[in-house]
Amino acid sequence: FGRIRGFIPASQIVGIPRRLHEDERRKRLEAMVGQTMGLKIIEVDKRRRRLIFSQRRALRAWQEKKREDVMRNLQECDICHGKVTDITGFGAFVDLGGADGLIHVSELSWKRVDNPRDVLKVGDEVEVYVLNVDRDRKRIALSRKRLLPDPWTQVDDTYQIGQIVEGRVTRVVDFGAFIELDLGIEGLLHASEMIGTPELKPAEVVRPSQRLPVKVIRIESRRK
Repeated sequence: FGRIRGFIPASQIVGIPRRLHEDERRKRLEAMVGQTMGLKIIEVDKRRRRLIFSQRRALRAWQEKKREDVMRNLQECDICHGKVTDITGFGAFVDLGGADGLIHVSELSWKRVDNPRDVLKVGDEVEVYVLNVDRDRKRIALSRKRLLPDPWTQVDDTYQIGQIVEGRVTRVVDFGAFIELDLGIEGLLHASEMIGTPELKPAEVVRPSQRLPVKVIRIESRRK
């Protein structure tokens, strides 16, 4: 550093796992000769002429600064471009250029999503809408569906009372079953409109993922 030579322990170098085989470790270290890198000073002892650096801590500090910059400049209602970094059962995390935001499973699509991996995969680049920025808790809530056409605005032009349509059972409850139509919306098939009830419970009449012909008997697009 300048005219001073310091030391970086292998444990403080990015890309050198602790359990790496010794030959591979030496190979990676030798490949670093001549490289310029960002470092953080973690020990200075002038008397012993000792200077210790850390690349890992420098990277963490740089990432934290980038996250703070993103958090500071981000506003609710912003539309951002990001990359999916992780997918869990409750949604997908998107890197916005230094800070990760979460698209909750309910905000992935207008359609009902049971598994976020059916909609996105790690590495996908997506446009997202910023729902909320919690700077105290360092959390960003995102939405993907807010940037997609709302199918409920197309309901009145697509379906009519008395029409026969085919739908897929998404959920079965005590009072009936929810049916997803091609437009991506769900309608309720009440137990009283099922064949076989009230002698049988809805779960004994239909099952999730089953496709059924149904008749539209009421449309309330405003109430969805």
